Amino acid sequence: MLLQFIYAFFSTLGFAVIFNLEPRKAVTASIGGGIGWIVYSYCLEMTQTESTSFLLGAVALTLFGEIMARKMRTPVTSFVTAALIPLVPGSGLYNTMLESLSGNYSGAASSLINTMNNAGALSIGILLVFTGSRAYTYYQSTRGAIK
Repeated sequence: MLLQFIYAFFSTLGFAVIFNLEPRKAVTASIGGGIGWIVYSYCLEMTQTESTSFLLGAVALTLFGEIMARKMRTPVTSFVTAALIPLVPGSGLYNTMLESLSGNYSGAASSLINTMNNAGALSIGILLVFTGSRAYTYYQSTRGAIK
């Protein structure tokens, strides 16, 4: 698991540098990418379902990004965009193209549906945390105003 965290950390760090994040923020985003990958790997071992693992990995890294963005006073997207890189279902897209080019269209369709499910799970995980965070912030700001 530690080795997987290190791989995810450095892959995220590479993209954080490409995205021109400041060094401190790049390291923070890389930790988020590592956390997301570890949660994904652990859930994949426990549940054996890719989509659920992608969802929970996205929730973990987005939650980490939300917390760190508030502490470092920076936009959440700077952390989440870089941290998502290890979870992007690139192998699914590759397999879809491979099956399609080799003439196995039913295999390509199956691979495409699986890849779209995984990408959708990532989107839903991010959306859940973003929406929950905004609702919490709104509640905190209006708690004293509404009586």
